[in-house]
Amino acid sequence: MKSSFLIRLLTPAVILLTCFGMALAQNPTDANIRSSQLRVRMYPSDFKAYDQLGAAYIQKGRETADASYYELAKAALDKSLDLASSDLAASSAKTHMAVVAMAEHQFEEALSWAQEALALGSGDPSPWAIVGDALTDLGEYDRAAEAYGRLRDPVQPENESTALAYERESRVAYLRFLRGDATGAIKLMRDAIAVATTLHLPAENVAWSEYQLGEISFKSGDIPGAERAYRAGLLIDPNSYRNLAGLGEVRTAQERYPEAIALYKKALAVVPFPAFAAALYDLDMQVGRPADARKQLELIEFIAKLNPINERLFYRELALFYADHGLKLEESVQLAKKELEVRHDVYTWDILAWVLYKNGRIREAREAMEKALAPGTADALLDFHAGMIEFQYGDRDGAKTLLGRALTVNPHFHMVYPGQARETLTQLAGKDEEPRPPIAAVLEGAGQTP
Repeated sequence: MKSSFLIRLLTPAVILLTCFGMALAQNPTDANIRSSQLRVRMYPSDFKAYDQLGAAYIQKGRETADASYYELAKAALDKSLDLASSDLAASSAKTHMAVVAMAEHQFEEALSWAQEALALGSGDPSPWAIVGDALTDLGEYDRAAEAYGRLRDPVQPENESTALAYERESRVAYLRFLRGDATGAIKLMRDAIAVATTLHLPAENVAWSEYQLGEISFKSGDIPGAERAYRAGLLIDPNSYRNLAGLGEVRTAQERYPEAIALYKKALAVVPFPAFAAALYDLDMQVGRPADARKQLELIEFIAKLNPINERLFYRELALFYADHGLKLEESVQLAKKELEVRHDVYTWDILAWVLYKNGRIREAREAMEKALAPGTADALLDFHAGMIEFQYGDRDGAKTLLGRALTVNPHFHMVYPGQARETLTQLAGKDEEPRPPIAAVLEGAGQTP
């Protein structure tokens, strides 16, 4: 009897020690998943254990961009919600459900989950981050700013050295960029990274913040600043696929194409993103490797249409690739419109405008581009798209202003398009050029409505 009792007593401890030994060879997220899985097996009625398991799957999804982890997270969180002893106890699981919905580009659903979590009155302000994120993707920037403003420690709201401060500043930085304040955005992002480093947040999260800093720096024309940020991200997390690809974009801007190709290949080896394969396609064509480029084209479509979740996640990337390369132009419009059904931010309107332009639907392209430019985002690619649309429409002054601004903001914003912008400006400046009648006048003369 005593022996049997002792065995039953020791078994959980032995299992835990075995699990701990296995965890030594894993990264922290894998170890967290293992320990959480063990916890729910040992205590199948523990709603907190299922919530923790769901959170661990979410972190793994962030690190790998593997959508299957978000489905695993949903299953664990569903179980947590079923077991929760009260509405208040369900607050954390509902917040994590909101995070999953964001990751799967279900922005309205994410907003609903986060609002439900806040309505429970737990006192935890963290769901305001997801509220703000969802509103940002829905294009409601003023409401997003208000939500982010509520990410403060309820006990010490003036304390700026907390995880909440990091979450707030990193998000507000992106909003500032969208509204045309790149300098303010960069400063806030650096402040957020300093807080994240002090708090020893997970390496992936800090590396992601460096990537955000690099992206804002690149888009605003600070190529050296972008390179520093991407390199810093890779020092923190050498497998940060975002920073690998970001550094690849820097090398492309510097015309160091072999290095750019190697970096994008490394990024693809970590996470197969269509955007990485698209960049490789352009680079392979640039260096005279059409056979390799064709392989990238096949990979882009395979990744983007691998499963329903992937297809939903990559509507925007696939639409842009098709439009940029004159492929499946009608399908590119359908993809952009599908994205617009769930997301109404600056970049969704921009891509819709661009695919409409490529399909010759200039009036509709101008209307969409007007929405993309409304917040005043200082992004050279947006200005280039807008300038080419105005050029085709026949607004010479508008085209000159927009194309000139694109080259001023960042003369290296794309491997091909800066050259096209300069050629178009030269054409517009030609003294002997016959004036182009506005496309509106041409269509009206043909009895059509532009």
